[in-house]
Amino acid sequence: KASSDAPKAVNWLTTLRAIWKLGVPFFSDPEARLKAWGLLIINISVVLAEVALIFQLSVDSKHFTNALAHRDEDKFWGMVWHLLFHIMLLPPTFFLGRLVAGTLALEWRRHLTYKVFGKYISDDQAYYRLKMEDLSIDNPDQRIAQDVSEFTATAVFLITHFTRDVSTVATSSWAIFRMSNRLGLFLVGVSLLHTMVMLKGFAAPLMRVQRLVLGLEADLRFILIRLREHAESIAFFRGAHVEKLRSEAKFVKVVHAEYKKLCILAGFDSFSSGVKHTLDFASYLILAPMYFATTVSFGEMHQAHALFHQNLKSMLDFTSHLDKISGLGAQSLRVIELWDALDRYVGADAEEDAGSSPQKSQGDESLNDASTDAGTDVGSNMDVELGEDECKDDEEHGGDTSSEGRVCLMELAGTATESLAVRDLTLFPPHGQVPLLQGLSFCMSWTDSVLLTGPSGAGKSTLLRAIAGFAMKGCGSIWRARLEHCFFLPQSPYLYEGSLRENVLYPSSVGEAALSSDCKAGGIGNEEQALRIREVFDNLGIGYLIDRHGLDEDVDFDKMLSGGEKQRLNFARVLMRSDLRFVFLDEATSALDEANEDNAYSLLKASICCFMSVGHRPNLRRFHTHQLCLEKTGTGGCRGSMITL
Repeated sequence: KASSDAPKAVNWLTTLRAIWKLGVPFFSDPEARLKAWGLLIINISVVLAEVALIFQLSVDSKHFTNALAHRDEDKFWGMVWHLLFHIMLLPPTFFLGRLVAGTLALEWRRHLTYKVFGKYISDDQAYYRLKMEDLSIDNPDQRIAQDVSEFTATAVFLITHFTRDVSTVATSSWAIFRMSNRLGLFLVGVSLLHTMVMLKGFAAPLMRVQRLVLGLEADLRFILIRLREHAESIAFFRGAHVEKLRSEAKFVKVVHAEYKKLCILAGFDSFSSGVKHTLDFASYLILAPMYFATTVSFGEMHQAHALFHQNLKSMLDFTSHLDKISGLGAQSLRVIELWDALDRYVGADAEEDAGSSPQKSQGDESLNDASTDAGTDVGSNMDVELGEDECKDDEEHGGDTSSEGRVCLMELAGTATESLAVRDLTLFPPHGQVPLLQGLSFCMSWTDSVLLTGPSGAGKSTLLRAIAGFAMKGCGSIWRARLEHCFFLPQSPYLYEGSLRENVLYPSSVGEAALSSDCKAGGIGNEEQALRIREVFDNLGIGYLIDRHGLDEDVDFDKMLSGGEKQRLNFARVLMRSDLRFVFLDEATSALDEANEDNAYSLLKASICCFMSVGHRPNLRRFHTHQLCLEKTGTGGCRGSMITL
C-alpha cells in the first residue's frame, strides 16, 4: 500500500484509452462476446422502445389537447384509451430495461474481475511483487473490489442514458424542425454551448478531484483495517491516541477533497438549473407569433413545448451526470494503473521461455568455482547437471532495476547432485541502491543443511526470497531444485480461513473437499489421512487442536491460535508432504520455546535431508551440517563465509 494524496494530471485521451482498454476485452473475448453483445443489443433495443413509447405519448397528448380545445367528446375519450394503453406498456418496458442493464453491468464486472484476478493472483506472484516493488499502486484490493464494480455499473448507466438521449433528440428534433426551424436551431445551439462549458469548465477539474477522493477514501479504510488487524499490539503500546490522530489527519484530507468536489458540483448544478429554467418558456416565446397567426394549433404548440422540454432535457441529461462521468474516468484510470502494473509481471515466463539471456550459457558450465568466500564448498560433487536453462530476466517485471539488472534464476534437472548453487550473487533491496549482499557463492548437495546467520538487516530473508524468485534486483546466478519440490516456511505463517484439514494441506485441498495428491497417490482415504494428520499434530504437540475444533470445522485460526501454534501448524504442512526435497525456513520457530523448537527440527530432519534455515539460537547448530555467516563490510552490504558444523 502506498499513499499518494495528489494524483497526477491526465488528459482526455489517456482517460478514453483507459475506458477503451477496460471495455474492449468483454466485447471481444471469444468466450464472452456473444453474451456481451447480446445483452448490449437487448439493452439498446429496450431503450429505443422506451423512447418510442414516450414519443407516442407526446403525439397522443397533442390529439388529447386538441380534442379538449375543440370540445370533441368522442375524440377525447378515444384518446384517453390510447393514452392508457401506452402508459400501461411503460412499467414492463422500464422493468425489462433495468433488468437487462443490471445484468450487463454484473456480467461485465464478472469478466473484468476474473481478468484482474488472473493477473493479480497468479503463479507469477504479482500480488507479492506489486507490494514489494511498485509503491505507486495504492490499495489494489479497493481497485479490484470497488473500482471495477463502480466502473462497469457507471459505464452501463452512461451507455443506457446516452442511447436514450441520442434517440430522444433524434425523434424530437425531427418533429420540432417540422414545426419550426428557428426553434430547432435555437435548441441545438443552446445544447452545444452548454456541453462545451460543462466539459471545459466542470468535467476536467471534477475528474481530478474524484480521483483524489477515491484515493483518500481508500487510504482511510486502509488505516482503519490496520487498526483492526493490529488491535492487540496497539492496545499493549497504548497507541490509541496516535492512531486517532493519524485517522483524523487523513479524514481531514478526505473532507477537504469532498468540499472541493461539492463546490464544483454546486457550481455546475446552479449553471444547469439556470439554463434549464431560463429556457423553460423559450418554445412558447418562439412559437407564439405562429400561434397568433393561426399557422399552428394549440395542440401542436403544446406538443412542441413538450418535445422542446424533453429534447432539452435529453441534451442536458448526459452532461447533468457530471459526477458519474468524472467517476467513470477516475475509476477507469485507477483500474488501468493496476492493470498496466500487473502486465509488467504477468507473462514474463513466456518471455523467459522464448528469449535468451547473456547468462544462459553459464548453465552448461561446471559449478566447481561456485565456492564460498571462506573457500569451503558445501557438498563434494560440484558438477551440476542443468535441466531447463531458463534465466528469469525480469526487466519487464517492473520495479527499479536501474543499473543493477536482474538475478538469473534457473532450475536444476532432477538428476542433479546439487540442490542449490549460487554464483557471484549480489542483491539490492527493492527500492535502494546500496547492496545487501555482495559476491556470494556456495553450493548445497541433497544431504546438506545450512544455518543462515548474520546481523539484522544483513539480507538473510532477501536471500531466501531471491532463491524463491521474488527478490530479483541485483546480479549473479542461482540454480535450485524445481519449485514444486521446494517449500518455504515464513516467520509469520499464513492461515487459510477454513478447517484444520484445509490448513494443513494448503493449498492442495482448498476449495475441494478432496484428498491431497500424496494421499491419492498412496491410495489413502479420508480416514487414513485423518490418522496421519493426527499423528503429525501429536508429534508437534498440537494434537489438542483437533480435539477442540475437529478436522473439518471452519474456524478463523489466524485470530484464535498463538504464534507458536501457528508455526507448528506451518511445520505440519511440511511433514504432510512426501514430495519435498528442499525446505527454506525464515525464522520459522521464533515463537517457539527451545524444547518445541528442538522437537520441530528433529521431525523436519527425519523427514527432509536438505534445508536452509534462518535463525539465531545456538541450539539450531546441531540440526545443520553447515553454517553460512553473513558479515557486514565497511563499504556496505554483506559477504558470506561457510563453516562446517
